[in-house]
Amino acid sequence: MITIHFEDEHYIAVEKKSGTFVHPYKKESNVRESLMAEVRDHLGHYVYPVNRLDRPVSGIVIFSKASEFVRPLQEIWHTDKIRKYYLALTRGIFEKPGEFNFALHDDNKIPKDALTLYSPLLRYQSATLVEVEIKTGRFHQIRRHFSRRVDHLLGDRKYGKKKYNDYYLEHFELNRVFLHAYKLEFTNPLTSQKTQITSALSQDLLHTLKLMQPEYLATIQGIDYIDLPYG
Repeated sequence: MITIHFEDEHYIAVEKKSGTFVHPYKKESNVRESLMAEVRDHLGHYVYPVNRLDRPVSGIVIFSKASEFVRPLQEIWHTDKIRKYYLALTRGIFEKPGEFNFALHDDNKIPKDALTLYSPLLRYQSATLVEVEIKTGRFHQIRRHFSRRVDHLLGDRKYGKKKYNDYYLEHFELNRVFLHAYKLEFTNPLTSQKTQITSALSQDLLHTLKLMQPEYLATIQGIDYIDLPYG
């Protein structure tokens, strides 16, 4: 059963669970199910993904109800007309907001400008829960930016460090990258309506934070719409 965060005559925003593909993935021949198929079956007609999330990442995914509605939203997706927020747990210690503003290479080894903003929320002995906003849309941008500054996201088996990931798996039951797409803000290009879509922190990640309570040090700032376990 899908969880719907927003719906109008043009778009539907739903919750993507960690481990789910947004659309069928040819390289994974054993995976037949996808979020796109679930939304299609729910609505009774074909749908078109506007954005995508990596397989281990959870959070908000928007689908268009018709092909002609995809382009108007995708055209603003990597502009200042839409704001995209994530929650991430990094092994770095952050006490104030900052940014990563350095290029990331694409598949052709060409450097592309990339800007990631972060703001600390909860401090732990060896980690920080941060709110992240991306201003560009590079491949694995958040994960690569934090990893390049040796502050990788915990649970990230591709860009992180095995010993830290193993520790958080053993002690805090974190079995995937701690990254959740939790908020979108934009003006609907088809209706001119200001739109805010939010998604509560997924239960598996919330469970990890609860287990981490003995290492909790301080709340730097809170955020609306998200039920954090303390602070």
